[in-house]
Amino acid sequence: MSDVQNDEQEIFNRISTHFPPAKIKKIMQTDEDIGKVSQATPVIAGRALELFVAMLVSQAGETARSQGNKRISSETLRDTIMNSEKFDFLREAVCGDNEAEN
Repeated sequence: MSDVQNDEQEIFNRISTHFPPAKIKKIMQTDEDIGKVSQATPVIAGRALELFVAMLVSQAGETARSQGNKRISSETLRDTIMNSEKFDFLREAVCGDNEAEN
């Protein structure tokens, strides 16, 4: 395995909080296009959400350390999103149309 895969696996193994599947199912069903949801779907979506948040926070922590900060601020999250290909899909939502194109 590569270093990136090892880092992601380590992050995945350290996750101890979980999103409740019932709440995720309820959120999913607020969309009128979604009908019945299988029992496994909210569990998988929740686990994917946990991994995504853990990866974002982990990378933001590295960004904060490289900037000499001990805390993750909104600016740190913004910098992490703007400088990482992994999170490039968030650029427009975080920074608006103008900066997302840069």
